[in-house]
Amino acid sequence: MEANLFQLVLIVLYGFFINFEKNSTMFGTYQPVTAGFITGLILGDVTTGLFIGGTLQLLSLGISNFGGASIPDYQTASVVATFITITTGQAASVGISIGIPVALLMVQLDVIRNTIGIWMVNKAEEGAKKGNYSMITKMQMFGVFLTAATTGIPVALAVIFGPSLINTILAHTSEWLTNGLTVAGGLLPAVGIGLLLRYLPTKEYFSYLLIGFVLAVYLKMPLLGVALIGAAVALIIYKKNSKEVNANVNTVGGMDEDE
Repeated sequence: MEANLFQLVLIVLYGFFINFEKNSTMFGTYQPVTAGFITGLILGDVTTGLFIGGTLQLLSLGISNFGGASIPDYQTASVVATFITITTGQAASVGISIGIPVALLMVQLDVIRNTIGIWMVNKAEEGAKKGNYSMITKMQMFGVFLTAATTGIPVALAVIFGPSLINTILAHTSEWLTNGLTVAGGLLPAVGIGLLLRYLPTKEYFSYLLIGFVLAVYLKMPLLGVALIGAAVALIIYKKNSKEVNANVNTVGGMDEDE
């Protein structure tokens, strides 16, 4: 499909907003699955957006920028991949394969942003020492713009050059490579789930994992139904653990009073 000017402007604005929101308000619109949903909603194909965003969300689980480390930017990749996939009419699995290198490329841009940030901090400190407090304000505002531009500019470039560039590349791409990308895109959700299971207490709750597998595979229950059952089980376990903790606290408190 061909996006109109209003849709293109909305996606570019969202591209500038996504990194600002990630580093400030943190309402959750910067998550890959949300980014894919919003981009798909703007372009009129929510299903593709959720598929790409959800898959990239799985790949991002367990990854965090501790200590200011730069990590793959799957939220920006979700926007770019969803936009290119929908506007070029490609399969969602191909879009996922496009999103991964975009996420890795964004690591380099984040490093550049942090490097510029060091210079900005030094300029603000120099201004503070000289009593030029307006310099602090200027560096602060420039930092906000730089943060937004780190994701906004790549998204804008993808919007301007992405569809025509991708169509040209696909037109000259061998069928074996396209099929390979499709297969790789189909395997990535399994890789993401595997990564997630490594960080969860799978051995302790393996029985619940089997129940979810039976519900989804053998009983053909929709994923939303499985998720709701999982949420109910999690709530039951949480309440049970809370009662045990409260009981232990009361027992210890009673012993202290007797002493």
